[in-house]
Amino acid sequence: MHGKDVETNCKMLRMLLRKEGVLSEVAENGQIAVDLVLSDVDKYSLLLMDNQMPVVNGVEATKRLRMSGYKNLIVGVTGNVLEDDVGEFLAAGADLVMFKPLKMAQLSTLLTFMDENGSTSMWPFKVLKQVSNTLEWVDENSDDLEWR
Repeated sequence: MHGKDVETNCKMLRMLLRKEGVLSEVAENGQIAVDLVLSDVDKYSLLLMDNQMPVVNGVEATKRLRMSGYKNLIVGVTGNVLEDDVGEFLAAGADLVMFKPLKMAQLSTLLTFMDENGSTSMWPFKVLKQVSNTLEWVDENSDDLEWR
């Protein structure tokens, strides 16, 4: 599932995901995203949470899902590259933060990681870090989070 963004961005993201063989669903706003996920927690193995979703933003939606016990991967998506913005998403429970515009290589790397490791989050103990064309779990307090 991914949260609603500008219509053009949603179409592009759906096209990229479809190329990878992934079925996706768009939530019109953050509150709807939370409600959909909590109504069937096993339905979604990956959530892409846009920071600028209406009603409830991606950070708050992520926080609500984690507080409700949601255990699968959540990726924050933002156009803000400041460390504080990334840190806010990670503190809310995101496993990884990706920057807009998302690229096919990023999505492919994420989906390959999920194929090899499953979709269960290790948050709050570890976050995902991109290393070359792979992702790996690292301690959340690691000084080795240079991708921020």
